[in-house]
Amino acid sequence: MQSVRFGRWEISDDPEATRKAYASVPLGGPEKCGCEACQNFAAARAQLYPAEVLVLFEKLGISPNGEVEVYHLARLAPGRHLYGGWFHFVGSILSGADAMKQVAENIWQPDLEKINENFSLGFSSRLGLVRVPFAGPPLVQLEFAAKVPWILPSTEPT
Repeated sequence: MQSVRFGRWEISDDPEATRKAYASVPLGGPEKCGCEACQNFAAARAQLYPAEVLVLFEKLGISPNGEVEVYHLARLAPGRHLYGGWFHFVGSILSGADAMKQVAENIWQPDLEKINENFSLGFSSRLGLVRVPFAGPPLVQLEFAAKVPWILPSTEPT
């Protein structure tokens, strides 16, 4: 295990165990879903993760095309869409407030740190949709929100 600091968090993580788990996941969430919004996310993926986030993914052992889940939230403007999603990695949060805050019974709201105008992320101990290769060890969920261009030739959702 190693320790990584990012934003308000200190994370204990096992990048080798995380890489091993990702090696057993054949498709990322967007590719597995295949809906038009997910296809657009996958097509735009190469331009949406900031360099410092890609460095963080490498340190944690996260595959940048291995999102567990991606979801379309809204069309912000023509050609610009808000998405959310998350990754898992082997580890635990050592310090820093959880990125998911309960605002009412069964209602959670993300409290992410802004990386740039188009991308925010945070770490949570609340897990969703844990894939079989990740079952067992302690996990952290890396939540993100991204403003993504619509690059498919099809008509954008409204």
